[in-house]
Amino acid sequence: MKNPLSRVTAVLTTCLLLSFLSLGCNRQKEGEEAVAWVNGEPIRFSLFWDEIKNRYNEVAEASSPQQDVLLVLKKKVLSDLIRERLLLQEASKRGVRVTDDALDARIEQIRGKYTGSPLRKSLIEHSMDYEQWRQALRENMIMEALFAAVVQQAGKVADQEISQYYSSHLDEFLIPESVQLNQIVVKSRSTAKRLLRRIRKGESFEALAAKHSIGPEREDAGRLGTYQRGELPVKLEEAAFSTPTGKVTSLVETQHGFHLLKVVRRIPPHVRSLEDAREDILTKLSVEKKQDFYDNWVERLVQSSDIRVHASLVQLVVKKESTQPLPLQERGKP
Repeated sequence: MKNPLSRVTAVLTTCLLLSFLSLGCNRQKEGEEAVAWVNGEPIRFSLFWDEIKNRYNEVAEASSPQQDVLLVLKKKVLSDLIRERLLLQEASKRGVRVTDDALDARIEQIRGKYTGSPLRKSLIEHSMDYEQWRQALRENMIMEALFAAVVQQAGKVADQEISQYYSSHLDEFLIPESVQLNQIVVKSRSTAKRLLRRIRKGESFEALAAKHSIGPEREDAGRLGTYQRGELPVKLEEAAFSTPTGKVTSLVETQHGFHLLKVVRRIPPHVRSLEDAREDILTKLSVEKKQDFYDNWVERLVQSSDIRVHASLVQLVVKKESTQPLPLQERGKP
């Protein structure tokens, strides 16, 4: 499924294709030529071309011929706009609405991501109309609500499905070897050596960490946490995984200072139990079940709709993502 906010993100992208436009960057106009008709409702050229411009950066690469990029975009954009129009029509039939309050709340969430730069200013800098952007966001929220309504019929994931997934994907639940560590980190080598001598004479590592360490873990008596291979800086990892349980590593120097690590516990590689993994599997399968149900529902909606594409573009949309052909019919000018 297309990310519900992809259009919202796209409209913030700079228009880079102005040099390719022969008809300018006009918005949809009454009587303007359509590129497609969805159940009799036209998709105008301006909307089609603006969407191509908005998405250009998402697929363009410096090494890609511009005409190749445009061909890919035309196919994708036309297909997406047809489906989007179908979904909005279906939402209207079902009475799905987004209130102004809900829309304003979502806009405030988005504003929070523009720290130091007001949303309106950002839109102006990208030559986009605020009300147009607001309407695009409303439509995407409507499609989100439609998705939620449709997938309520998807059914629940059965316990047997969870068990079957677990037994056939054991490699996903393999937990590598890990070590539980306590740490002392100090600024000078001499201080670290002095502390190491005191530890080897029997003083408490944890008490010394609480008193002398400059790391934030000093507040918890030096308790650093549990780490797998690849989660620590190389020097610390080599020292930790080569030191026996209950022992303290030799002095390790990093950019943060001089470290002493105590290996509190070593946890061998093991497979998570089914019970431990159950919720994660349930979430994964539930998402997949809903998505599959929705995709099939959209497929049926497409197949039962009257979709007509302008004769000059009909060859572009011959297949959808599922590889099933769209039931297109050619049509000339509106």
